[in-house]
Amino acid sequence: MSKRIESQVSRTAQMTLNMRAWSYYEKNKYYKSNDYIAPLIIPYLFRLLAKLNILGTIFKKFAPKGIYEYCIARTKLIDDIFKNSSEDIQQVLIFGAGFDSRAIRFKNELKQAMVFEFDAPITQHNKVNLFEEKNIEFPSNLKLISIDFNKGSLLCKLDEASFQKNMRCLFLLEGITMYLTQESIDSTFSLINQYAGNGSILVFDYVYASVIRQDNIYAGEEKLVQFVKKKGERFSFGIEKANVNDFLAKYNFELVSEFDSNRLAERFFSDEKGVHISPVNEIHSIVIAKKTGDA
Repeated sequence: MSKRIESQVSRTAQMTLNMRAWSYYEKNKYYKSNDYIAPLIIPYLFRLLAKLNILGTIFKKFAPKGIYEYCIARTKLIDDIFKNSSEDIQQVLIFGAGFDSRAIRFKNELKQAMVFEFDAPITQHNKVNLFEEKNIEFPSNLKLISIDFNKGSLLCKLDEASFQKNMRCLFLLEGITMYLTQESIDSTFSLINQYAGNGSILVFDYVYASVIRQDNIYAGEEKLVQFVKKKGERFSFGIEKANVNDFLAKYNFELVSEFDSNRLAERFFSDEKGVHISPVNEIHSIVIAKKTGDA
């Protein structure tokens, strides 16, 4: 992960927050999402402009093709997972949580579970300050854990936070795998395997390995890579397209479902006739997997 987040708030986390806030005020039903916390913690002027749909419109015009749509679709898809899986979940672990508000938005669904959020210290501290300024209370079952994913010991942090092994968990890595090193990926997913009880759910998105190689296969790929670099971060890890089963098998998870750009567009940006009303960025894919037991 970029060294920048050791000294500054993650810009990609801020951008995700902004896109969620803009989409909350969208009049177009395909673009509207339901993160009602996001607009409360962005600057007041930005909130006014978001209500007028000015910022989202500008971003769609100048940002990498389909990235706004991807963020909206990803938010909606993961929200649905939280809604539909929460009754069976005993623990939730969110890696690189940024300004995620699901512990609050789904507090009723998650009231029987403990929720843990991992993130870099400065980003997490900024989140706490913003929420306190707006008098937004964290639920009592939420624990915040600060860590540098490329340096810190996840194992020690989990043990210190009393995260329990062999329970049915929901693990979420949203917008994070592509910024980690191969070593950090292996240690993180090995740790998930070590702690996850059978039936645990794993959700993460990734970019294709060809993006890391800069093969420039997909529409908007080069522009998005440069966009991320300008934010002081860069893509470091990817999985070969159609090869996610092999990746998951190493950590004793099996694929439940995968949403590439086409499936996301079908689910969230298709009209009644099945026509895609807008493209979704093509370099990402979202994985939903389940723990199958030790090999």
